[in-house]
Amino acid sequence: MESEQEIAYRTFVYLGTLGMLLLASAVVLFIYLYQRKLLKKKIAFQEVEDLLKEQELKSTYALMQGQDLERKRIAEELHDNLGSILVTLNMYTDTALSTTDIKRKNELINRISEIATKASDETRKLSHRLDSVSLKHFGLKTALDDLVSAIKDTRHIKVKSSILIDNSISGEISLNVYRITQELINNTLKHAGAKHISIELHEVANEYLSFIYTDDGIGFNQSQTVSGAGLINIKSRVHKMGGDISIESEEKGINVVIEIPLK
Repeated sequence: MESEQEIAYRTFVYLGTLGMLLLASAVVLFIYLYQRKLLKKKIAFQEVEDLLKEQELKSTYALMQGQDLERKRIAEELHDNLGSILVTLNMYTDTALSTTDIKRKNELINRISEIATKASDETRKLSHRLDSVSLKHFGLKTALDDLVSAIKDTRHIKVKSSILIDNSISGEISLNVYRITQELINNTLKHAGAKHISIELHEVANEYLSFIYTDDGIGFNQSQTVSGAGLINIKSRVHKMGGDISIESEEKGINVVIEIPLK
């Protein structure tokens, strides 16, 4: 007969072994459930990632489609509008060159001048359309970088630029800043005789844009700044956006400082 002590010991060993088995089973079950949970999360993350990639591809495809449609429309306008104007201009030019009647020649020359002006207007409209497309699809930074690159490629003038902005800037502000930059560059190229241009556009604390434009041209009389049509347009655009502008020009060069609120 087993003593009570032996029975108690055997019971203790049995219960201890059973407890260890239950604990081991619980650990195994926990590991299994945890790994299963991780696997589900991984699958869910993968599905989300695949969905985001699909949406990104769709957005990219839609963007490319929009660009193609816009290019087709512009190509049609080039062919239908500007193309026909240039053909007409060529016809009038040939006629003017071949005629010996002075009065008729002068009439044709006047007509050629009118048609050339119309062609210039159409070209400007198309240029603005292309600018708008670039701003809409690629943002202000890319559009300004392209503008600076175009000047570097076609003009004997050095351009230094620092464009540090977010592409989330509104379309209206982007378009106005782009037009202001164009106007300042055109003034420099046409009138200043400058060798260097500096353009800085920085976004400050997500609150406002800081725009600084300088050149080393001949400058202008401060009293004439009010009468210049280009500068009036620039000031009008800045004030329309609720911004501030300062224009300084001494004996040499120009310094334009603009601040535009983003909120």
